[in-house]
Amino acid sequence: RHSALRQSFPEGGGAGTEAEARLVATVTHCFQVCGQWAEALDYLEHLLRKQLAAAIGKEVSPADFAEYMCFHNRKLFADGYSPSPFCFPVRRSEHHSPEGTVSIEEQVVRGSGEPSISSPISTLVARSAGQHPMQFPLGASTTVSFAGDRYLHAWLAHQFSTQPAPKVSLVSRARQFSSMIVLVGRIASATVFEPKHAAIVQNKDELSIPLELSTIPTPKEFKDAIESLSPEQQAFAKAFRAMQLESTLFGILVVQIKPQLEKVLNLPENSLTKEIKLTQELMQLFIKYQIPSDLLSFDTEGLEMVGGASTVERLEAVRSHVAAMQAMIDKAKNEEVEERRREAVYDNPFGKGGGCSWGDDGSDMMMDSFAAGGGCMGGMAGGMARSALKKRSGAPRGSAPAPAAPMMMRCAAAPPPPPAAAMCCEVSLSAAAAAAPPPSPQPQQQQ
Repeated sequence: RHSALRQSFPEGGGAGTEAEARLVATVTHCFQVCGQWAEALDYLEHLLRKQLAAAIGKEVSPADFAEYMCFHNRKLFADGYSPSPFCFPVRRSEHHSPEGTVSIEEQVVRGSGEPSISSPISTLVARSAGQHPMQFPLGASTTVSFAGDRYLHAWLAHQFSTQPAPKVSLVSRARQFSSMIVLVGRIASATVFEPKHAAIVQNKDELSIPLELSTIPTPKEFKDAIESLSPEQQAFAKAFRAMQLESTLFGILVVQIKPQLEKVLNLPENSLTKEIKLTQELMQLFIKYQIPSDLLSFDTEGLEMVGGASTVERLEAVRSHVAAMQAMIDKAKNEEVEERRREAVYDNPFGKGGGCSWGDDGSDMMMDSFAAGGGCMGGMAGGMARSALKKRSGAPRGSAPAPAAPMMMRCAAAPPPPPAAAMCCEVSLSAAAAAAPPPSPQPQQQQ
């Protein structure tokens, strides 16, 4: 190759020299050798992949690898320390049935052609009884303290580089006639829980909240990233990372409603367990109408002197308070409906809702057209109604009308306002009298 280049590029001045031609040829040859080497490695990897798939019998997906890790953990960890599914029943004690369940489920991505299913994630769990209470703020002036069992979970997620990130959701399910409060937030410190979202799950509700997962750099990656920064920037980056490490602990708080209702209503423990109707009515008053608990609770003042009240007496007192509050709410609803109806009649006194009916001697005859319109008839409509009344009474055409009792008119379903209804009746009577044709050319005195 070099001898051929020496003959093609003689020594002397020109556009290209022999040295440059040798350099180009050498670089091109190296590029071709590297390409052939990469192709050879790809071919060998493809052969190994086919052999591994043939040995296993299928291509391993993230779901298959997760199943293998569960199998491996069962052999690696002792009983009581192996990862368990994140799915917990919510119950007061072992003697009570569960109010519902709380779980974190992952949508498992399987191979092509297989449907994706959701299953609880497997976590390492550490349980503690909670020796000191924690608290979370409801607002700027209200703080709630809570205690109870606490669980710390660690989850090891598996993801292939060619697969998308797993979809994880917090799922809470409640049974019929059961209720609980689910709060989602983060653990700010050993005694502070910062809730971000909260929901009441009751009566066969199913709450699903998607969780977006994000990763932070490892200590080595973080150190390499800030190595070229100034000292001030490095200090700020370290302080910000410390905040991230302290406030990225995800927390879930479950509050059972029935025990809290018994406390705020001054009822004995487990007294609302079988009071399903009373519990549902209390939930409606507290959630829908925002009734204060003091108006429904049992009054315990003065009972210490006489020995206190029994559970039945306390329940009956709360039940009577609930009945009185519901009666007041129903009365307020009826008054509001009546007020809206009066406003509608006042805004449109001649429209639907406040009509007048014609009849002879107090009869209940109603004109079809008037009933359809629902308003008072006057002018030409009154004359047509008068003629229709004549036809229905059987009077022959052209005969003089016999003196009869004056036509009476009743205003129906429009008591407010009285002046408008009276004006409606007077206009209709005058219009009906004016529309009646005289039987003879002699003038008659109008009543």
